[in-house]
Amino acid sequence: MTQLVTTRYAAGSLWVECFATVGVANAVRVGEGGTIPVTWRVEANPVVPGTINLILVTNGCLSPAAMVGAVQVATEAKTAVLLETGVPSILSGGSATGTGTDVVVIACRLRGEGPFHRYSGTHTILGTLIGQTVTHCVSAGLRKATLWKETRRKRSVGRFRDLH
Repeated sequence: MTQLVTTRYAAGSLWVECFATVGVANAVRVGEGGTIPVTWRVEANPVVPGTINLILVTNGCLSPAAMVGAVQVATEAKTAVLLETGVPSILSGGSATGTGTDVVVIACRLRGEGPFHRYSGTHTILGTLIGQTVTHCVSAGLRKATLWKETRRKRSVGRFRDLH
């Protein structure tokens, strides 16, 4: 949980909050994941953070279609950050679009308990808020992951020097 990043964006009375953990040791480009057994990656690096977990919470009431759209917009935002920052696939070295274990969860109000949203695509206020929160969290999470990785590497080098 030291890698947790949170943010909230709002427009009027509508808000979207994102809770994210970001690890990219398991980064791949869409379509590559089936080239090796999934168990290989999990068993080979059991303690290396390698997934992007996104939990989105909103006070809006979303239709089933809007929930699907929310997942789509969150995925697009996450992928845009990975492409813009040049995260490489562990399999091909090309641009990663996610990891083999990414998760997106959408939590919203029940029907009748708030503003109803039939859709949440990128042309809607809700979709814009989702895109902004996910972009912020994944960007900040990547910075934390890079910092964590660098700190871990320096500690390992320091321990190695102490042994010799």
